Amino acid sequence: MPRNVVVLLDNADGRAMIKDACKASGLLFSEFVELVQAEVEQTGKQRRAGLWDSFDDILDRIQVDE
Repeated sequence: MPRNVVVLLDNADGRAMIKDACKASGLLFSEFVELVQAEVEQTGKQRRAGLWDSFDDILDRIQVDE
């Protein structure tokens, strides 16, 4: 399922709003999009092998300053 089913990612205003929120949180927009894509791919499925591995891989790349 394409990520544009997430309406905020499907228009310029929504992307700008998300980019601002990501910047304020220290999260790269591309990483946010990856997390959304992983979740969207699960729509309609109860459980998919490897989902948590995908999240872990993405989250491991995110370095948040504390």
